[in-house]
Amino acid sequence: MNETASSAACRRPAAAARGSSAWKRIRRPSAVLACAAAAVVVTACSSASGGGQATTDGSSGPATTNVTIGKAVDTIGFTTVDVARAKGYFAKEGINATEDLLSGSSTAFAALQSGSVNFVTASSTALLNARAKGVPIEAVASMDYGVSLQLLVSDSWMKSHGMSANQPLDTVMKKMVGAKLGVISTTDLTYDHYLEQQAGVDPNKLTYIQIGSQSAALAGLKYGEIDAFLLSPPSGYFAQSQGGATVAATLHQVPELADMAYDVLVVDTNWAKSHASEVSAVATAIAMADNAMRSNPQSVLDTEKQHYPQMDDSVLLDSLKYVTFATNGLFTGQMWQDALSEYTGTGGNNNPSGINIAANGGVWTNQYIKTSALSGGSASLASTSSGTERSPEEEIKDSAVESIIGAGQ
Repeated sequence: MNETASSAACRRPAAAARGSSAWKRIRRPSAVLACAAAAVVVTACSSASGGGQATTDGSSGPATTNVTIGKAVDTIGFTTVDVARAKGYFAKEGINATEDLLSGSSTAFAALQSGSVNFVTASSTALLNARAKGVPIEAVASMDYGVSLQLLVSDSWMKSHGMSANQPLDTVMKKMVGAKLGVISTTDLTYDHYLEQQAGVDPNKLTYIQIGSQSAALAGLKYGEIDAFLLSPPSGYFAQSQGGATVAATLHQVPELADMAYDVLVVDTNWAKSHASEVSAVATAIAMADNAMRSNPQSVLDTEKQHYPQMDDSVLLDSLKYVTFATNGLFTGQMWQDALSEYTGTGGNNNPSGINIAANGGVWTNQYIKTSALSGGSASLASTSSGTERSPEEEIKDSAVESIIGAGQ
């Protein structure tokens, strides 16, 4: 039995690009791990319906459009989708959204290209990697910025290698030499190498094991198949609260990664051109959810509890406060410059020379978000040509946002 099979009822059959097993690895996991993976954190997910179809419920109200949003992995940042549903933001924009939990960014983008999902939540790193391959997809809303990944290490490895959570990041990474690192997605492997590079550690001195889900990775950690892996909240805090593993480091400790574009809403560029009203509606609803999660995390706790029923309130609140949700769902050019610098600095898998990170250059755009529908009103058009270093919030407030409405563009 594997994790993918055990949760088949929550998965869409069209995600054919994923492998037949939850584990694709350097050497095969033990049978006990394969069986245990399904028993560790099982995440609830919604059944998906056809995307882009206009339907009515027989009432006199406006037609509702069905869309499916695929999540590359299950993280607190991606629960903006759940919040947008629970608070009625999608409904307000005429959208009936269902979710599909996929197995990493590669599978998610394949599903997007095949049309089995209409939108994908993924990382900026994964998007840049796909764009470098010439895949025509783009980010249309920011969910959060700053890399929120945490390094979860088994307590047995921590104890045997003299590690503690208060050690400097480079010390932690040097003590990981010889470890088996679990890898769920392209994003994880990129940041594993980034941390190793920063600490001067040879990547060849660690073993990387491809895993199909966070639940499988947590089982792997418990049964000694892996020693550590990178994951996003709330899973790190939850695993730590259960005992047996410790969040030894976070990427929030790296100044260069603090403000870069990170979790993003992605759409097929060609599909967006012919479905601009749907893209605008979904991006705007996500922006509404961003604002609620950023300004009042307590107000979304009930939704988080429904999504993560096994987790305590304190774990979920810590996770919500740890993630930096984007104001009005908007990007800045600096966010993407930082993301591209990180991608090229870690020797991205593909040549980034053809990537255009200018606004509306094909990688990202703010044009679909209807800021006039958000609590803060439309963005100011004040100039930012002074050259002074600015925070993402300041840039969002003061930058010129081209073609904000974007419904017919």
